[in-house]
Amino acid sequence: MDDLILPDQEGGTARLTTDTPASSYGIPVLVIDADDIQAELGPADIVPSSPPITAADIVITWDSQPDRSEEERAAADRYLRQWPDGPQL
Repeated sequence: MDDLILPDQEGGTARLTTDTPASSYGIPVLVIDADDIQAELGPADIVPSSPPITAADIVITWDSQPDRSEEERAAADRYLRQWPDGPQL
């Protein structure tokens, strides 16, 4: 699975994907590829931004949009469960 979470104006992307070696057992990773950051992040990882946010915050915001499919919501849930003390769906 490979879902675009967030594009930016300069062509950068944030994707929730299993198409990376950092993913295992079908659990997605948040991959950010932009001019200012290239990273593969778990839900507890801090995204350098102003103010700093966790990768889980990005996925929660994406999942809260009403047009998410059941498959996308299941992927977000699998991702967020990696951090039991973090935000959950």
